[in-house]
Amino acid sequence: MTTQFSWTKQWYPIIPLSYLDVLNPTPVTLLGKKLVIWRDKNLKWIVMDDVCPHKLVRLSMGTITEDGNLMCRHHGWCFNGEGKCTKIPMLAGSQAEVTACDSLRSRVTTYPTQVIQELLWVWPDDSSTAFEDCNSKQPATIPESELDISSTSWQMTEVPVGYIVSVESTFDPSHAEFLHEGIGLFSPKTAVPMEYFESVGEISAQEGFTLKHQGYNLFNKDMEAIRKFTPPCSNTTIYRYSNGKTNIFQLYFVPTQPGYCRYIGKSSSDESSVKRNFWFEILPKDLQTGLQHLSTYQLSDQDLSAMHSQEVNQSSLDKKWQRAYFMPSASDLGIITFRKWLDEFAGGSPSWQGCIEDSVKQLSDEQLYDRWHRHTKYCPSCRNSLVFLEKVQTFGNICIIIFALLTLVLISMGVHLSLVLISSIIAVLSCFLSYKSNEIKQLFLSSIPNGGLPLVKLYGENVKK
Repeated sequence: MTTQFSWTKQWYPIIPLSYLDVLNPTPVTLLGKKLVIWRDKNLKWIVMDDVCPHKLVRLSMGTITEDGNLMCRHHGWCFNGEGKCTKIPMLAGSQAEVTACDSLRSRVTTYPTQVIQELLWVWPDDSSTAFEDCNSKQPATIPESELDISSTSWQMTEVPVGYIVSVESTFDPSHAEFLHEGIGLFSPKTAVPMEYFESVGEISAQEGFTLKHQGYNLFNKDMEAIRKFTPPCSNTTIYRYSNGKTNIFQLYFVPTQPGYCRYIGKSSSDESSVKRNFWFEILPKDLQTGLQHLSTYQLSDQDLSAMHSQEVNQSSLDKKWQRAYFMPSASDLGIITFRKWLDEFAGGSPSWQGCIEDSVKQLSDEQLYDRWHRHTKYCPSCRNSLVFLEKVQTFGNICIIIFALLTLVLISMGVHLSLVLISSIIAVLSCFLSYKSNEIKQLFLSSIPNGGLPLVKLYGENVKK
């Protein structure tokens, strides 16, 4: 093994800018290391260890001061964008404060960052040469093309399955017709064997590999696809169709901690935009985005179900992947190529910092299909949608009480029946509004239904399981 891949000396897209709060610190985990993101007085995004050197409390619990420093919530210690301690309230104004602030023991480790294509990138190496070393590489961004990559927004989720199965899945396109049956045009009936799937050029530690393949169903069988894996976590896929249309999918699989992976992705197309819906457009912008995000959960739940079962089964076997998997078809080449890169150059798995990868444990449905921890708590649009729906539900409940009482008063007063009917209809509509708001709120929290049997519906009634 002549060339080794360093997991820490790499650029990682840690979060879309649209998911960051400029007024409050944001906690993240990368390669098992707890980090905090915040913006300093120079409007620069800072990434540092999420630990105060005083008593090891998380700095992400703190606040950003008016002078642009990060203050620890525990005892008020403050730190600037270089990680230097600038204030210790219990030593305020003394020579002891100056001495303590100048000590290396009061310094917090910071990491190189940059903003490209509306993503915050971090170089998670804590060596003394990190800020020099990071200049030797460029992040794996979306390649230049004729498509407008800014026309769509980044979406981020953090799923309870690991980095390896996540990347495997993204280089395994043929699963879509079977695992995602009933969504869009996916169906086993339209699947076609992938006869052409090959690796192009060399596989290397730093540049990764490139794959080319044909389509995998009746609708895209004449398509030509290129999938480029750029270490540590980028999959750039370009679909070119026989009618001249092009799609670009940019996906990042960020290894946060053992058993978890952060997905950041977007797609761009030269196809004409979908016809807008007037009633949908009059909704608040955040709710529009939130409802669009909700529409992706069925597909991702199907992926999670398969990948989690794969991880659980594989962890119970005392076999390497070559003996555990049986992959006789050409469509398996993407999985094999990624696994070979991982084994040959990267030690077989991510290099976790300060934590150990245990055997995979079976998750309950509540854990596996939880939406709050997977996406909603990170996404400003989905969080705002929850707040809006809560207000709508409260408004509906108030209207129920008011118009129900009004109806009774009108009846007792012998008022004309038409007024009683109007008041009753408004009360009924308010009941529906309150009920529907609560039902949609639940969709942002879990895939498990709020009523009836607590079973996740992965497939429609007309799809055989």
